[in-house]
Amino acid sequence: LSLYTLHIILCTIPIILTSQFSSSIPQTITNDQRTRHNIVAMDNYTKPSNPLLINYHDALIYESDLSLLDNPSAWLNSDCIHFRLTRLSVMQKLLKNRDAGREDSNSDLFLDPSVVSFLMHQCDEEDEDEMSDLRRAWELPQPTDVKNESAIQSKPNEIQKKRLFVPINDQYASSRKSFVIPGGGSHWSFLFWDISICQSSGTESNMVTSKFFHFDSSNGYNSRAAKTTSKKLQKVLLSFWGNAIGISSDDINLVECKTPQQTNGCDCGLFALGVAQALAFADKSSETPDASDSG
Repeated sequence: LSLYTLHIILCTIPIILTSQFSSSIPQTITNDQRTRHNIVAMDNYTKPSNPLLINYHDALIYESDLSLLDNPSAWLNSDCIHFRLTRLSVMQKLLKNRDAGREDSNSDLFLDPSVVSFLMHQCDEEDEDEMSDLRRAWELPQPTDVKNESAIQSKPNEIQKKRLFVPINDQYASSRKSFVIPGGGSHWSFLFWDISICQSSGTESNMVTSKFFHFDSSNGYNSRAAKTTSKKLQKVLLSFWGNAIGISSDDINLVECKTPQQTNGCDCGLFALGVAQALAFADKSSETPDASDSG
């Protein structure tokens, strides 16, 4: 994808967001429906008088979220980020249904910022149940039983793939104590996690590739948060594999990629979503961004 193409995508996102917010019809909210809690500190705007406007596949948009689009100096909050990523996920599935030859989009997962925040600040990595719950919910690739030769023979050279689209907030690198302080988060970037696993007949182990690609519209600002998040994400993967794949949670393959740079202090969310959209609809047969794209 050229920088020009990405620029066009970035320019159209505000229009897309505004039209989707204003034209969508809210679903009926039942009394027992759980309201998703905004656990990113920058989202401490919710008030009882703040009405719910949209429930789009559990991505909730309140009146205060919509009002951010009318403020030229406001940045997108986690609700806006989650809404757009959910929309991208749905659009992918629609394209898959329309085009039978399109690669299975179930290999792509768009993470809710609140889930990433939970992983970073509330999930105990020593708690095997919590890590297993995340691994199963994300449907991360599982190792083939290398002792079961018949299982390998049935699907020789099978490659399992998973791509995770991860919004990054600078507060993900903060301590749990600072996390509870309102207004702590101020910058969004985007992390792309590419996982592939191959098991061939006659081999003694699974061949695993785990790569992270970070896109930051304020070059270097979220580098620490991206690295910290990458380590935690890899721990979720390793909670099943253990030492069977020869990598550790500290063995992170993280590439800082060239990214169009914002010229103000509030468009970071739009740039992050622009990267997500560009990657989501790029030809999967093309090469994933690598070190040659680093800046």
